[in-house]
Amino acid sequence: TEMDANEAVVEKQDAEEGNSVPKEVSCLKRLKSIIFKEKEVELMTTTEKVMELLQPVRYKPSSVEEISRETKFTKSEVKFLYRSFKQECPNGIIDEDRFKEVYENIFPLGDASKYAHLVFHSIDREDTGGITFGDFMEFLSVISKGSTEEKILWSFHFYDADRDGCINKEQMLKVSESICSLMSHNSEIAQEMPHVDRVFTMMDSDGDGVVTKEDFFRYCITTNTVRQSLDFLP
Repeated sequence: TEMDANEAVVEKQDAEEGNSVPKEVSCLKRLKSIIFKEKEVELMTTTEKVMELLQPVRYKPSSVEEISRETKFTKSEVKFLYRSFKQECPNGIIDEDRFKEVYENIFPLGDASKYAHLVFHSIDREDTGGITFGDFMEFLSVISKGSTEEKILWSFHFYDADRDGCINKEQMLKVSESICSLMSHNSEIAQEMPHVDRVFTMMDSDGDGVVTKEDFFRYCITTNTVRQSLDFLP
């Protein structure tokens, strides 16, 4: 399987490189401590078994070198993150419930479920119900080391939940509501509507009721506050 092949390559390269880990991994250690918390080993549920069966038919890079080339991580960073992923997810997949737990730990005072669902959905592009190591690395690569253009594109797909190539006002409001819930500002949800209306109108330059990828990109690249906020995705 993909995960076994990765593990064999990691072990082989460790023997050759003496298990050296660069300084730049320190920031990833903090990420790992949040995402991969220790938990008791549980019996595999039927859902997990089904998800594991899905894994072999989903192509992802099968070696450290390929993942390093296709992302912006060094081989040492890939190996470090792979070990953490494999330790937490022996079957090679994070399901949505586990993913929501991550955001609940980061934002304990708010309701993180809606926002976490949107992020999970944007990563799980094939709608399999699970995120593989390859999916996870592509996601981390964009949010931590991606260019401004790559982050804008990821943000567009985040809003475009039905993947029809455009964003409507309802989708934009849904994201705003999820952020308010995440930050425990439920009382402010109603107050968000005028702001959403204003931003949507500015993005929808031709007034056709939808924001295309070009509309979205033009607004984000020319609005300083939006460009700055891209450093804090997701």
